Amino acid sequence: MEALFQGKLDNFCALYAVLNAMQRTHGINHWEARKLFHAGLLSFSRNAESWENIVCNRTDYIAEVQSFINLIRSEGTSIHYTQPFPDGKASIADVLKVVKAWSPVEQGKGTSLYEKAGGKGVVLQFKRFLPFRGAPLITHWTAVKEFVGSEIRFIDSSLEKNATYALPQNGFCTREDELKQSQLFMVNPATIFLLEARD
Repeated sequence: MEALFQGKLDNFCALYAVLNAMQRTHGINHWEARKLFHAGLLSFSRNAESWENIVCNRTDYIAEVQSFINLIRSEGTSIHYTQPFPDGKASIADVLKVVKAWSPVEQGKGTSLYEKAGGKGVVLQFKRFLPFRGAPLITHWTAVKEFVGSEIRFIDSSLEKNATYALPQNGFCTREDELKQSQLFMVNPATIFLLEARD
């Protein structure tokens, strides 16, 4: 499974995250993903203010992810989503439990991640901070590839040299006041979307 890669200058990682997760949930190919991506961009561009917020990275993209998934559904793809922590309140243990349960990779089932995924996928946003700095250095949406050993691995859209492709379970927090030298990544639980293929 090869990640769909984001353009270096755009702020559409949330859309790429959904499409990368759909490689697990639906086994979509690049052509199908491109069609959905274009439909999403056209839909968002119909509202000038909303489009400007998306292009200029002035949104948390939660509503945009909801809208994009609903658009994908309206385009004829059977997909369902839930947000387990819509209020953003969850511990690290809560987040790990959901991610582990929703992204199992059983070695005996199938040869591809799509076959092993059981129609399930996870999308989330993480923020990367620098020590002793206020604002995050990076705010990025990604799709979970698998939970292996003690880390969450991503199918990530970034081509940056310093891109994050995994988070150890003890390497992130869920609230800014929990940030410390050994935990400079934060996953906002409100950004976790559990995707599922539905018949």
